[in-house]
Amino acid sequence: MNVPAAISIAAGALAIAVGLVARRFSRAPGWGDQRWFGLIAYGAAAYAFGNLPTTLNAAPRIVTLLSRVQLAAVLVQLWAWFRYVDALLGRRPPPWERRALLGLFLLAALCLAPGLVYGDATAQHVVPLLGTRYTEAVPMAGGELLFAAGLFGAVVVLVRLVAAWRRGRDEAGPIALAFAAILVFGVNDAVAGSGVLPLPYLLDVGFMVPVGAVAWGLTRRFVADAELLHGLRARLESLVEERTRELAKAEEALHQAERLASLGQFAAGVAHEVNNPAAVVTANLRFLAETALEDGAPPEAQASIRDSIEAMRRINALVRRLVDAGRMASMPTAAGASLVNGVAEQAVAEARARTGERVAYAVRVPPGAQVRVRPEALHQILSALLLNAGDAVPPGRRGRVELAAERTEAGRLRLSVSDDGAGMSPEVRRRAFEPFFTTKGEGQGSGLGLSVARALAESNGGELRLESQEGRGTVAVLELPEAPPGT
Repeated sequence: MNVPAAISIAAGALAIAVGLVARRFSRAPGWGDQRWFGLIAYGAAAYAFGNLPTTLNAAPRIVTLLSRVQLAAVLVQLWAWFRYVDALLGRRPPPWERRALLGLFLLAALCLAPGLVYGDATAQHVVPLLGTRYTEAVPMAGGELLFAAGLFGAVVVLVRLVAAWRRGRDEAGPIALAFAAILVFGVNDAVAGSGVLPLPYLLDVGFMVPVGAVAWGLTRRFVADAELLHGLRARLESLVEERTRELAKAEEALHQAERLASLGQFAAGVAHEVNNPAAVVTANLRFLAETALEDGAPPEAQASIRDSIEAMRRINALVRRLVDAGRMASMPTAAGASLVNGVAEQAVAEARARTGERVAYAVRVPPGAQVRVRPEALHQILSALLLNAGDAVPPGRRGRVELAAERTEAGRLRLSVSDDGAGMSPEVRRRAFEPFFTTKGEGQGSGLGLSVARALAESNGGELRLESQEGRGTVAVLELPEAPPGT
């Protein structure tokens, strides 16, 4: 096998492979233009394989038959180039141009008719440099005319690609440069066919240059799309994880609020049934206490009566706190905004009245800071945090509690209540938000403060967490949606 035949086989096989890949890619969304490129590649393969009889000393009738097929393949390929460039540039051809392109198909069909573009005559073309003898069909006037028309169409395609390149379509540049190679190799074949110079026919190689350029662009486009898809998938997975976490938090907040609201409703019913008999019991106990003093009852009896009165006071206080917790948990969330400074000062004053001078309180909140929470809900949260912080300072020494606020980049206000108290163990910190869990002594706490505070924070789009170490104090971090000024 000689060199030109080997080149034709290699070019044809490569063109078929590229065409198959392009047609496969054309099924993907946004890649429909590749169906035209696949047709271009098949046309290049047909032309390359059509060259084999000219270099393998085939019979003249086979040479002329395949020469007709080659010219028809060139015209079909030109038609596909027009469609590919239009799809690439998003161009819609006018009606006259669509009719002209349809004419290319008709001309391609005429090429197959004997005696119109090639007769039965053949000629020998020798290329000493390669030691090759071509047996070529002699074109008739119609064949030369169609070849000239094909060159003119190729020039039009090249002009459109260059114009698109100059308008900023970077992908059109490499294709335009490669497409220009077709014209160069076409001129080479015209000179070789004229007999002026003993040059080999190279148009089949010329067809492969733009096919290779588009194939290279195809791989780059595929890689870019794959990278974009990978980025989108990673972002989607991140968003799904984020939304899942937010949903879990929202569900937990809802369940917490529902539990507390149900508890409040239950407590309200219990309070209705308990308050009256509890008032009677309390009144009787006070009467007994006064009578015991007047009658000189034993000190043990007087102490028992006092303990009973104190127990009834705790029962009444617990029922009242349960009712308040349910009412606050079921409170509507979207109800305006709260100025943090005013609510914070009020909550600090109440905490200071409880702890006295042994705990120093400080407030550092930006002026005008507002959050999208009802004032009474914000007061309930801050009161619970400040009271717990003050109670965390061990008796017998002075302590410090600070309430600070800062704006975050996410449009939220972060409030932190820090103390220098005893801190929490990991087990206490894990259970701190459980309803009725408390480390305080009997009668000193109901274990509802932090539970209600977190439920209120989360039901208003915020979050509450604790950071603590034993012996180093505790920081309660509260984040709430910030409200713009004037809300």
